[in-house]
Amino acid sequence: MTNFEETLAQGVKEGNIPHAVVAATNKDGSFTYKHAIGYSVLGNEEPIKDDAEFLLASQTKLLATIAALQIVESGKFGLDDDVASVLPELAEQQILKGFNEQDEPILEKRKNAITLRHLLTHSCGMAYDAADPLLIKFQQQRGHVPNSGVTVADRFSYPLVFEPGTSWLYGPGIDWAGKLVERVVGQRLEEYMQKNMWEPLGVKSITFYPYENPELSSKVPALTTRSPDGKLVLHTDAFLNTGSVDCFGGHGAYATMGDYLKVLQSILANDGKLLKPETVEMMFTPQLPPDVKNALSAFRQGPYAAMLIGENDSKIDADWGIGGILLLEDDVGRRKKGTLNWGGMANCFWIIDREADLALTFGTQVLPPGDPPTGQMITAVEVGVYEKAGVKF
Repeated sequence: MTNFEETLAQGVKEGNIPHAVVAATNKDGSFTYKHAIGYSVLGNEEPIKDDAEFLLASQTKLLATIAALQIVESGKFGLDDDVASVLPELAEQQILKGFNEQDEPILEKRKNAITLRHLLTHSCGMAYDAADPLLIKFQQQRGHVPNSGVTVADRFSYPLVFEPGTSWLYGPGIDWAGKLVERVVGQRLEEYMQKNMWEPLGVKSITFYPYENPELSSKVPALTTRSPDGKLVLHTDAFLNTGSVDCFGGHGAYATMGDYLKVLQSILANDGKLLKPETVEMMFTPQLPPDVKNALSAFRQGPYAAMLIGENDSKIDADWGIGGILLLEDDVGRRKKGTLNWGGMANCFWIIDREADLALTFGTQVLPPGDPPTGQMITAVEVGVYEKAGVKF
């Protein structure tokens, strides 16, 4: 691993990344690897440790997906059931088709129900309002700042952009799936995951509320972004989770890379601790009809995909499994056919490569330039993360 570690060290030295924590293993644990390099706060000489508590951003989606699949396994909700019975907010969502000559939104009644499978595979018709031009305009007309709101309903109650089940677009479906889990079991997602996911794995660090735990909050690395000249700078504005009240299943969790790896290893080993073997097999099975898969392919050619899945050959044939993008052929030199993987906006990512017998997760905290606004102020507790670097607020 010498060349790999030297590459990471060079990346820190040249200012390409502030830090990195990498963790990897195989299904029986005979191979384990953990490495940390860099500094917890840009401009500070305190080395980052391998127990750093990373903002996972969209890495959270795999965790909420597993929780939803547990609900399916329990018989409490079906994968192809209409979610409106549990999520009435989604019962009457219309489709935004554009704007008329008077600049009024053109809303069309939808024909199809939204199912849990739709939510988990990004085929439900939802998009992120901060990334879709029609939704940006729609939200601005309502006086609503895109990507803002402290609850799932506050942030994501706006129209669809296509008929459920007919296309693919990255969006907040898994946030709603997490809300469905909460309502089915009568618990916050935090408490449900603690009992049904983290206790069986011996996980201690995965949480939606690290700032409520002084031991964890002291280990949260500072977020960075890039200035117009490409240099890393501290990101001191509000970000994805600032002010959040709900457990956002699409982006809200924090974790050490070591604990996140325990989740990946359980799925890789198919050990039954989180999900039944047949459910794990379903996760690694293509889920999208041809037309929907074509829409995923188009997304992978666009710039937004690069913010989420790291270095990835968009020409490689791929589908969506349940939990992540599923490679249908080898990405030569990187990932084998059948690999399930995804990542998050802060440049954390994960890989489960069953053919290579490898689970891997990589953590750093670099938001893309021009991170969408949240319309909220950074909190006093979050300010503490930056005080080590002498940042004043």
